[in-house]
Amino acid sequence: MTHWPAAHFATHPGYAPIRSLLERINRLPDWQDWQLLGSPATNRLGLPLQFVDPDSLTQYYETEIHALGRIATRHNWHDCFNAAVWHTFPKAKVALNALHQRHTHTGPRGPVRDAATLLDECGLIVACSDPILTNALVDHDWATLFQTCRDDWGKRIEALCFGHANYEYLLSPFTGLTGKCWLVPVSDDHFALPLFDRIAVLDAHIAAELDADRLLRPRQLPPLPFLGIPGWWAEQDDAFYADSGYFRPKRRPVSA
Repeated sequence: MTHWPAAHFATHPGYAPIRSLLERINRLPDWQDWQLLGSPATNRLGLPLQFVDPDSLTQYYETEIHALGRIATRHNWHDCFNAAVWHTFPKAKVALNALHQRHTHTGPRGPVRDAATLLDECGLIVACSDPILTNALVDHDWATLFQTCRDDWGKRIEALCFGHANYEYLLSPFTGLTGKCWLVPVSDDHFALPLFDRIAVLDAHIAAELDADRLLRPRQLPPLPFLGIPGWWAEQDDAFYADSGYFRPKRRPVSA
């Protein structure tokens, strides 16, 4: 896809966190376009973040951000959505960069950085006020999560795309799309807040958790077949939810 799908961005619920930002753009932006929108935040050294030509980098991607505040941004959808997430969840993105930097020189790449990459690419921040729904997600009880408790979405549970690859996949969604969840317990009052206030709360929470080194391994991020979220896929009938190839049951430990 090369055209700017304004109608798709305006109507698909998955784009809600970055929609207002995308409305300021009418074509696939390059790094210079993102620069015109201003810096989304500062890095941990207090330097303003800036979007730059990838060919201008002199260091590893994460190191360049940490040391100089320079985010390499190619002229493609993947980096477009990455830039949008930097603007929308700046605290969490800065914290992710700091986490990568802490673990870059500790030997071979390990589970912490693997988990961080999963969150960055395909993460969903799931705010939930009802343990029944939290347990349904963790236990892969998709019938309860998406059908029985369908009306609870937006009232007791909400999923916001954080991973920029998710946004790219939603350009042409297909059955099989699955994100990795960071579950955040909240009160029912959370869902009465305006969208950008909810985002700010979750952004600060995820950043604090990352700074406290509470992301240790990929298994902390349970999967969510997110086309099952009400409104995220056009044909959400019983046959759709009965597809166990997509809505997979949880693997149970094999007894000795």
